[in-house]
Amino acid sequence: MTPSVAVPPVGLTAGNLNVDKETTYFVFVLLISIGIWGLVVLSIIGLFYGLLIALFLWFGNGLLIAYLRAEAVRVDERQLPELHAAFLEVCRQLGVTHPPRLYVLQSGGLLNAFATRFAGRDFVVVYSDFLEALGPGSPEMKFVLGHEIGHIKSRHILKQIFLAPGLLFPLVGPAYRRAWETSCDRYGAYAAQDMDGAIRAMLVLGGGREHGRRLDADAYASQHQSERGFFVSLHELVSDYPTLSRRVTDLLALKTGQPARRPGRNPLAYPIALLVPGANIGGGASGAMFMVVVIGLLAAMAIPAFQKVRQASVDKACANNHRMLAAAFEQFQLEQNREPQDIDEIVGPGKSMTAVPLCPLGGAYHVPAGASSSAEIVCTEHGTLEELMERALRSRAPSQPGY
Repeated sequence: MTPSVAVPPVGLTAGNLNVDKETTYFVFVLLISIGIWGLVVLSIIGLFYGLLIALFLWFGNGLLIAYLRAEAVRVDERQLPELHAAFLEVCRQLGVTHPPRLYVLQSGGLLNAFATRFAGRDFVVVYSDFLEALGPGSPEMKFVLGHEIGHIKSRHILKQIFLAPGLLFPLVGPAYRRAWETSCDRYGAYAAQDMDGAIRAMLVLGGGREHGRRLDADAYASQHQSERGFFVSLHELVSDYPTLSRRVTDLLALKTGQPARRPGRNPLAYPIALLVPGANIGGGASGAMFMVVVIGLLAAMAIPAFQKVRQASVDKACANNHRMLAAAFEQFQLEQNREPQDIDEIVGPGKSMTAVPLCPLGGAYHVPAGASSSAEIVCTEHGTLEELMERALRSRAPSQPGY
């Protein structure tokens, strides 16, 4: 049987691997992210939470890297040498002078790979079932490795941390992420220099390790044209990955040199997609890291508001206690024609109040010696009712600019 001749990608060079749309969307996502991060940092405790998020993110990623180093198989000259040689060849093709560390990880049947970064060092991880499906030195594996190197060379790992608010923004964020994946597919194709192998790798993702290689690429790509409608359009707009049928379409275009056809989307999908944040995160460590950032960002904005609401509730409860004690104080004055000398004279069995109310912060109420008015009743945590109300008003008043 005559071996097939490798068909290199048409029109790809080391200088045009990133698609133009990635640069365009980057500008929008960057502006959105700067605005939102600025609001967080300028808030009273936003900077504190920003540092806390960064520490949490660093710690979580450190645990992931520790897991890889202890549990996964590190690929080198002695361990999986054929895969190691293919990886070095991919790095040379893409101009990577310091190859990342490569690991193979047991995944329970998942077909995937991912790239991550920690403490200034890059890592590429290939799931074991993906390696078995593609083969260690195959063009398909070189495509996958090149795709992950593309994420590293394009600094996508760092961008998804610092651009997290913009990536969460509807329509723009997912579109930017889809442009990432399109660019990295071009990196993979350029690394493999074999478009049939690159397409087979994508078909394995779609059809599985047993039957994916035997799928008809043209028939699968035609689904991108024929399988349309509102929900398909909505799925495309909110997803962080191009559909597999579109990715195969783009790879076939690189094989033939003909531009890929772009079917239209249902216009009703766009306003609905505006209601869906860009949180359809992909698998792997990068998606988990992104979600940590997003959750932390939301917490940084929500916790101060929650604290204000809680403080207002505590103040209100103590103020109500003051008013009940004041009513008991005034009732004692009417009945005894004198002022009470102690809290026990107005609270207890047979009196207008049967028990001393509890301050939410644990404060104790008492009547100062010689008090002539109910306004002098004191809470050891909040002071008098007048003092409590003054503080509440100050906390609700807008801050005034300084000179």
